[in-house]
Amino acid sequence: MKKRNLSIALLLAIFVLALCVAACHPTDGPNKITGTHTVDVYAVNDFHGAVDKMPRIAGYLAARKAEGAIVVNSGDMFQGSMESNSNFGKLLTDCMEAAGFDEMTFGNHEFDWGLDNLRNLSQNSGIPFLGANIYNWSRDAGWGEFADDLADKYIVEDVNGIKVGVIGVIGSDQITSISSQLVQDIGFKDPLPIIKELAAELREEQHCNVVVASVHAGPQDIVGEKENYQKPSTSAGLNECVDAVFCAHTHSEQNYEVEGIPFIQGGRYGEYVSHVRFTLNNGNVVDATSENIPYESLTNVDASVRNEVEHLIDNSNDAIEDERNEVLATINSSLGSRNAVPRLVCHAMAEYADSQGYDIDLAICNNARSALDSGKVTYSELYEAIPFDNVVYIAKVSGKDIIKEMEYDTQSMWRVNGEPIQNRDDVYYTIAVIDYLLFHQNANRNYNYFASAFRSGFDPVPLTKRGVEMYNYRLITKDFLLSKSGTFNVSVYVQNNAHTNTSLLEQKVNLGN
Repeated sequence: MKKRNLSIALLLAIFVLALCVAACHPTDGPNKITGTHTVDVYAVNDFHGAVDKMPRIAGYLAARKAEGAIVVNSGDMFQGSMESNSNFGKLLTDCMEAAGFDEMTFGNHEFDWGLDNLRNLSQNSGIPFLGANIYNWSRDAGWGEFADDLADKYIVEDVNGIKVGVIGVIGSDQITSISSQLVQDIGFKDPLPIIKELAAELREEQHCNVVVASVHAGPQDIVGEKENYQKPSTSAGLNECVDAVFCAHTHSEQNYEVEGIPFIQGGRYGEYVSHVRFTLNNGNVVDATSENIPYESLTNVDASVRNEVEHLIDNSNDAIEDERNEVLATINSSLGSRNAVPRLVCHAMAEYADSQGYDIDLAICNNARSALDSGKVTYSELYEAIPFDNVVYIAKVSGKDIIKEMEYDTQSMWRVNGEPIQNRDDVYYTIAVIDYLLFHQNANRNYNYFASAFRSGFDPVPLTKRGVEMYNYRLITKDFLLSKSGTFNVSVYVQNNAHTNTSLLEQKVNLGN
């Protein structure tokens, strides 16, 4: 009797599996198309506010849209330039609407201005914002319902009778790439099973002929090969359910075919537009060719859309022209983004903390987005280098946490106290640190950079300025540069010295002041 029940269960499982496979690749149904057809999907990713490239890209995509193409965005569209940040992404959302984008998938930097701003942007846009794996979350209750006030799960578009479904997701680990205090009410579930489930729904219930995934994650992350930085060895079953995966987040130019389906990503800052052409026979995808088209090769644009987008950008820039072009200082040497710019920022943070009466041992921040060239530095250039709105906090943290964090070359410091930092859990030091590092949590929502700050008995205090709503580390650096007269000698930030050499932290040093 038990054997018979087991056999029935096995047959039932095989039957359900067959239904799922059939749902992923239907051959019959109400959307059966006869003959041979092609469908084009174009995508951008990690644009990061590169408004200078938007007119041509918008004109190009609008022309392809007029030809029947689908246009998708795989996230991190807004954060990165003063022109885009100053309106919390509204300018580039308007530009996407003009170009005819069919959807926008959330990236981690879409969350940099908080959930309220994001809700306002998504709910008042004509473009669907996608994030199928974004769910409500709380520390006490865990996972809640799908966050439908923020995102949709997918879109379905009809292209001359051919139905195309686009699923949008964000990498689950990217909750750690957002200042944790901004996302305490939501979380990102593992996107892989969600893509598979929704692909079956799109095939079976929506009768889609083509299904693609727009994923704000690298190809390796989405298939579970997080330590593999080469071509993924598997599609993790996605080849059974989707016809292509448009990737993002790693800022790489990638174009792989894995188990018969393209995984493609178009670099960053508008360097490329990704393109996949699907060939269908009797309603089923039989081939997919993929390419990354360089920005310089984007020809045959819709001139009216290009001009409309230029007009939108010009009008927006008029409102910030004086602030954008303000010269903050003249520097005598270029500053690199990995070390030199962050050291300048840390020095500015340390001086402002001192002016507010805090006796700190050192200031800490992370890498900049771009370098600063020698000569006159404008606020727009500083904005591109450090475009985020990170607030600086005064916190007490253990020497062990400091030493651990300074082992990473993605963090920089400015040392104020020449006494050695002891690599101990029970010895505490006062630091000025940006909120992203201080409040950083791992995927399990535990503080993992400066956990000692939350058991020190001292509640972290934000640095503020009277009359400024959010006095972030960029504004602190702006005021620091404005205080310099003549040509500012920045050589101290270019080379290791007693203030900046992290390898000397456990030693007593002479700071020369």
